[in-house]
Amino acid sequence: MAKAPLKTLRNSDFFKLYQSLLTRGELSRAQAETLLAAAVLFLNNDNPDVTALGYRIVVMYANLTGDYLPLYDVAIGRGFMPIVDSVQSGLAAEDETAHFFPEYFSSLLELFEVEGAVFTQQQLDLGNFFFEHNLTDVTVTAPTSYGKSELISGFCNQNLQSNICVLVPTKALLAQTKQRLLRKRVAGDNRQIITHAEMFQGGDRKFLAVLTQERLLRFFIKHPGVNFDFVFVDEAHNLLGEDTRALLLAKVIILQKRRNPAARFKYLTPFLVDQKNLQLRYAEIQPEDYKVKEGLKTERFYLVDCREDEAVQLYDQYFDRFVQCGEEAFDDELELILRKAAKKNIIFFNLPKKIEQFMRAFLPRNDSVESASVARVCESISDFLHSEYLLVEGLRKGVLYHHGSVPDIVKLYIERAYTEIPEIRHIVCNSTLLEGVNIPAEKMFILENKKGPRNLSKSEFRNLVGRVCRFNEIFSGETGNLRMLEPEIYLVGSDAYLDGRANLKKFIKTVAQVDLNLQDEIDNVLLEERLIEDGDAEERKREADEFLENVLPGTTGLDVARAATPVGRACFLNNVSEIEVLRHEVEIQGILDGLVGPLQNSNEVMKLIAGAFVPFLKDGAAFDILRRLQEENAQTFYAMLIDWKIKGASYAEMIRNFLRYWEGMGSDEVYVGKWGEIAREGSFRQSWVVISQKTHAEQVNLAIVRIKEEQDFVDNHLLKYVELLHDLGKLDEELYLKIKYGTTNQDKIRLMNFGVNSILAGKLIDNYSEFVDVQQDAGIVNLRLELIERMRQDGENEILVFEAEMHMGLNHNF
Repeated sequence: MAKAPLKTLRNSDFFKLYQSLLTRGELSRAQAETLLAAAVLFLNNDNPDVTALGYRIVVMYANLTGDYLPLYDVAIGRGFMPIVDSVQSGLAAEDETAHFFPEYFSSLLELFEVEGAVFTQQQLDLGNFFFEHNLTDVTVTAPTSYGKSELISGFCNQNLQSNICVLVPTKALLAQTKQRLLRKRVAGDNRQIITHAEMFQGGDRKFLAVLTQERLLRFFIKHPGVNFDFVFVDEAHNLLGEDTRALLLAKVIILQKRRNPAARFKYLTPFLVDQKNLQLRYAEIQPEDYKVKEGLKTERFYLVDCREDEAVQLYDQYFDRFVQCGEEAFDDELELILRKAAKKNIIFFNLPKKIEQFMRAFLPRNDSVESASVARVCESISDFLHSEYLLVEGLRKGVLYHHGSVPDIVKLYIERAYTEIPEIRHIVCNSTLLEGVNIPAEKMFILENKKGPRNLSKSEFRNLVGRVCRFNEIFSGETGNLRMLEPEIYLVGSDAYLDGRANLKKFIKTVAQVDLNLQDEIDNVLLEERLIEDGDAEERKREADEFLENVLPGTTGLDVARAATPVGRACFLNNVSEIEVLRHEVEIQGILDGLVGPLQNSNEVMKLIAGAFVPFLKDGAAFDILRRLQEENAQTFYAMLIDWKIKGASYAEMIRNFLRYWEGMGSDEVYVGKWGEIAREGSFRQSWVVISQKTHAEQVNLAIVRIKEEQDFVDNHLLKYVELLHDLGKLDEELYLKIKYGTTNQDKIRLMNFGVNSILAGKLIDNYSEFVDVQQDAGIVNLRLELIERMRQDGENEILVFEAEMHMGLNHNF
C-alpha cells in the first residue's frame, strides 16, 4: 500500500480500531500496538494525506494514554522541535531519573531556538528562505501562528536603508502592525513609521509605512516622487476577490510597480493553492514561492445539531465519517457552550446583529466574575462610552464581543484584555477575526457557517479554525498543553441563529475533508488568470484600465479614454469609482463652476456633494448608501455629525446627542441600517426600528453602533469628496481641516496623522504637551516615557492610557 490513497483505507476494516481513538475509549495493549504499527506504516507512505493520518494517530494516542514517547520519536524525525521540547520538559519534570535523553537532542534543540522560542524545521527553513530571497519577490503561504509577523519585523530590521511599506487589509490592523514593528525594532533604527500619507513630510530620510490600499493610493497622490523599495502584502489572498477593495489592492500594487520597477513584493497569506493566481496584469512580478506543508495540529470537528435534538457527533476528516460521541444531547446551544467550554473560547457568527442577540441570551446563564482587572476594564469602557453598553455587561460575566461596529480603539483594548485577563473566557466575534487578529483560544463554537451572504469556503474555514490553539499557546512554558494539538471545533445547529435550510453535515464534508481538491476562486479582473468572458467583467476591467491610465498614464499600454476636466481627473485620483466619471465629468464640472466662492460650512458641503455627485451614481443597491444623501434630512444629519467632530465631542457626548436627536425627530421610526427590524413604507429592507419600543439600554447600544458606522461612512465615503473639493479649491482651507481632523491646531493634526485618536490627540496637546516632542520639519512625533505615569496620576481613562502605550510600543498592564 505504498501509495494507497485514503479511499483505500476507507474501504477497509481499520476504521473500527481507529474509532477507539476518536471517541477516546479505552485501548487494550494489542489495540495500541496495532494502531502504532499502522501509524508507522502511514507515516512512511508517499501520499501526504495518509502521512498526516499517521501523525494524527500518534497525537491522539499520546493524549489519550499519556504515553508521549512515540510522539517524541515522530516529532524528532519530522522536525517538530516544539513538541520535542514540550515532551522532554514534561517527562523530565515528572521524574528526572526515569527518562534519559541524550545530550545530542538537547544540543539539537538549541539549533531550533529563535529569540527564546523553539521553532519547527519548516519555520527555520521559511526564515532562511526569506533571508536568501531578500532582494526578490516572494510568496509565502503559511498557516496562522507560523511567524509571518516576525518575518516582516525581521526583514525591516535587516534592511535599515530601505523604504518599506506593509499593506494591511483593515484599518484595525494599522495600529497592531505598527506596534509590532515598534516592539521588534533594533537599536539605531530611527525610521519614522507612518500610517497616513500626511505623516510623511518629504526629504531623503528612510521610513516605514503601514497602510491600507486606500491610504497607499492617497500616498501616491500626495507624494508622486517617493517610492518604496519593498512592499509586503499581508493577507494577499484578498487579491483574488471581486469587491472594490480587492480591485483597489490590485490597482495600487500595479501603480507601485509601474512607478518603481525595481520594487520587490512580499506576498503573505494563510492559504493559496497556486501562486500564479496572484499574477497581475500590467505588472512584472514573478515571486519565488514557499509553501509550508507541515501540520502540527490535527483538528477534532464536532457537529451538534440542537435543531434535531441530536447527540454530539464527531466528523473525521480523513475517513469522511461521522461517529456518535455518547448519548448526551443538549437542550440548546447555550447549554452546549457552557458545558463544553475551555479556559478560552471563540464563538463565531457571521452577522453582528446575531452576535448581540446571542449575548443577550447567553449572559443570563453566566455568573459574574470576581476580578479587579475586569472591574477596571468595565469602569474604563463605561466612562469612555456608557455604563449601559452591552459590552460592559458581558465583561462583568467574562464574555466579550468583537465586530466591526465596536469603536476601533475599544476593539483593540478589549482584544488585549481578553488575551491578558484569565477571567475573560469567551469572545464572540465574526469574520473580522479572519483578518490577522491574534487572540488565544482553546475551543471554537461556530454558530453561523457563513461569511457575508455565502457559506464559508474551504480556505476561509481552514483559516478560521486555524485561529484556535496557536503555537505560542500550545508550547507556552507556563500554560502549554500538548492536548491543544487537537483543537476542538464545534459546528452548532440552532433555530435561533442558523438558516433553516443549512445542512451542517454536508457543509462540514465540503470544507473539512482533507483530500478534497482546493481551488483558488479568481474573481479580480486585474488578475492574469481571470478570464474576461461576460459583459459585466468586461465593464469592470474597462473601468479599472481607465483608472490606471488616468492616475498614471502608460501603465496599461492601452488606448483608453482620459479625463478632460479638472473634476474628472480629481475623481480618478480620489478613487471615486461609484460614478462613471468620463460619462458625467462635464456635467459635474459645470455644477462646480457655478460656485461663487469656497464652501464655508458643513451644510454647504453636504448640499454640494448631494447635488453635484449623487445624481450621477451608478445603478445598483451597492450605491444606495450614498444615494440617500438626496434626502435633505440625510444631508442635515451628516452636517450635524461633522459639526460634532469639529466641536471635539467625546463618545459619551455623541451618545447623548444621538439619543436627543432620535427623541426630537418627530417620527418613531428610526433608521439603523443592518440593526433594523422593520421595513418602512415603500421599502423592502428591514432598516428601521420603532425607537419608543426600545429600552434606554437598547437605545444606548443602538447609538454606539450607529455612531461607529456613521463615522465609518464619513471616513470611507464622504471624506474622499471633501478631499476632491479641497484639491479643486472649492473648500475653505480652515473648514477642510476641521472636517478632516476636527481642529485647525497643527500639533493636534500632526498627532492624528501619527495615528493617534482625535480624543487622545486633544488630551496630549491640551494637557500633556511637555511630554510630546514634535519635530515640525521632519514631521516626527515622539511621546516620552514619563507621559504614561503622569496620565495615570491624573486618573485618565485607561483606554487613553492604553492607546498612548500602543503608540510607544509598550504593553498595557491590566
